[in-house]
Amino acid sequence: MATAPARDHELANYLHTLAGLLDLKMYARARQFVAELTGDLALRGHATEPHAPEPHAPGELRSEPLLHALLAGKRVAAERRGVALRLADEPSPSRPAAVASSDLVTVLGNLIDNAVDAAAGHPVAKPFAEVGVWSEPDATVLSVADNGPGVPTALRTAVFREGWSTKRAPAHRGRGFGLALVNGVARRYGGSVRLAERPGGGAVFTVRLPRQLPVAAGRAL
Repeated sequence: MATAPARDHELANYLHTLAGLLDLKMYARARQFVAELTGDLALRGHATEPHAPEPHAPGELRSEPLLHALLAGKRVAAERRGVALRLADEPSPSRPAAVASSDLVTVLGNLIDNAVDAAAGHPVAKPFAEVGVWSEPDATVLSVADNGPGVPTALRTAVFREGWSTKRAPAHRGRGFGLALVNGVARRYGGSVRLAERPGGGAVFTVRLPRQLPVAAGRAL
């Protein structure tokens, strides 16, 4: 069972995504997302079919509205800190049915928060975080890069330990839980997380989620 600080991280990511869906006027997808998180079949009954595009949705949102909603929700917070949050040039594939909505949000939400923290605290002219999502024959790959200070090689394992952080915890939630949550999701799917240096400086986190699940991986809040 997730600890209280870990649940705080999850709740913040879910609310950012829900806010993004509402801002994008994806009302049926917002209702479906809440139904998926809560297991409320009554709510699910009023939603559109899983992953069906809403009639007014722009073409670029039809492949995976949840991804664009999460970015929309996170972009505002990033811009307040002077960080540009952008989507990489890779085409965004439809999310495989095997990947639960909550897990997609957990992985990308926490990696984005981590990247924004790193870029905002580093003296560069144009701090940014960049999100990439693409398909490989046997996996969906999620990538988040930043132009912050990077992570020393000696610490690239430690950063995934729950509670480990170099930053002071804010009053509203603990530190050192986001990357542990990302690692936990990847392991449940039989996938992996890789941390590397970004060319030009900074860090790149890459998560591979196999298309075939070894175990049931869905999880509610």
